[in-house]
Amino acid sequence: MKSFEDLYEDCQTQSSDTDATTLTFFKSKLNESIKKAYAVLNAEWFYDSATDLTVDGDESYPLPFNCERVHSIKVTISSRDYVVTEFPRGENEWLALTGGATSATESNYPTYYFVKRDTYEFYPASSTSGYTITMRYKVDPKDLTAADSTTSTIKTLTNGGTTVTSNAAAFTAAMVGRFLKIDDDGDWYRIASFTSTTVIELAREYGGTSIAAGTSAYTTGEMSLLPNSFQEMPIDYALYRYYLQKEQVIRAGEYKSIWEENLKKLKEYGSNLTTSGVLVEDVYIRNYNDWPSGLS
Repeated sequence: MKSFEDLYEDCQTQSSDTDATTLTFFKSKLNESIKKAYAVLNAEWFYDSATDLTVDGDESYPLPFNCERVHSIKVTISSRDYVVTEFPRGENEWLALTGGATSATESNYPTYYFVKRDTYEFYPASSTSGYTITMRYKVDPKDLTAADSTTSTIKTLTNGGTTVTSNAAAFTAAMVGRFLKIDDDGDWYRIASFTSTTVIELAREYGGTSIAAGTSAYTTGEMSLLPNSFQEMPIDYALYRYYLQKEQVIRAGEYKSIWEENLKKLKEYGSNLTTSGVLVEDVYIRNYNDWPSGLS
């Protein structure tokens, strides 16, 4: 994987341009290219889930801060999931439904949800507190801005565990969503949560050698959500725009060709999240109700 710092330093190295203004340009174009790449990937690649709890009498709940679009909502009652249907009409009809009803408008089982700018609403409103609401939504990825951090060393991290303890106050809440790498191990792990300035939790189990009372060097970095094999493609776009600005048309064209070819491959990659799953031949599905007739 490539951290944001890795990306812009590679741009500087390949262009032999370390000017501060150019660095700002590279950072901008790297983020621009990442968003362009996101646009061709299957939306499922960027889905996440969030949970909330129903509140008796409440119809309005906050959207996750990074929600671009709601995919589905369900409410779990007594271990059974009830899928809530998106209201199929506009806001005026929604207001007429929720504000003009003369019958009871509370129930354990919401029929519809309606998404507004920062909230979503249920109809009917919940009549019971404490039921779990689960939302699946498309993430709106933010721009990358953070440089790598190597402030402290790792004191404890167990193979198969997710709790990371540092030897000094080095972690911040802003690191949630970034990635951590034990330098001697080499694999990156997404940071799932912040406990304290010395303790964080990883999103998946650590697969490297256990660290106990150690001083292992580590790096935290901000990453794009691109698949591993496409982590370097934003560099090609940034350099294409850099040389275009410099009016070096031939070099700009070379990087543009690489970028466009990788974008095509990325689209093919994103069409299926499994290893293959692509049907390479037509498949005939027999209708077993189509029995031969007229036989004796």
